[in-house]
Amino acid sequence: MLTLNYKLINMLINSPEQMLEFWKKLSSEAKILLLEWDLWAGKTLLTKWFAKWLDIDPDIVQSPTYAYINIYDNKLLHIDMYRIDRYEDLIEKWIIDQINHFDCIVIEWPKFIEKLWLRNYFKVDIIKKSESKREVNIVKYYKK
Repeated sequence: MLTLNYKLINMLINSPEQMLEFWKKLSSEAKILLLEWDLWAGKTLLTKWFAKWLDIDPDIVQSPTYAYINIYDNKLLHIDMYRIDRYEDLIEKWIIDQINHFDCIVIEWPKFIEKLWLRNYFKVDIIKKSESKREVNIVKYYKK
């Protein structure tokens, strides 16, 4: 039986440059990211930085809001679950199958996480405080 453990990290980011430095550090540890925060707070930008860390051209990264999933260079799976209402939708749209084939995954608006059997992942929540300031809350989940 797997046991879910976690570690909580909270911080205040004061500039885009500081966010980039923070993200570089996080990217070296994270392979699966769950992103859930306000619209226009930077989910796609964060995904672009993750792609760059994987040697993927960040200019090709786009929000998968209407497509549900985007795949970049067969290295990164980018999922948007905002419009997914049922777990069965993940099966019918072959999203579950895709999750099982990728090591590096970004999921925006994550749902049904307990059914996805992710072993280790980071849940990132960013609260936009001002045009340049963000409060970042990260929970690192790992199963033993």
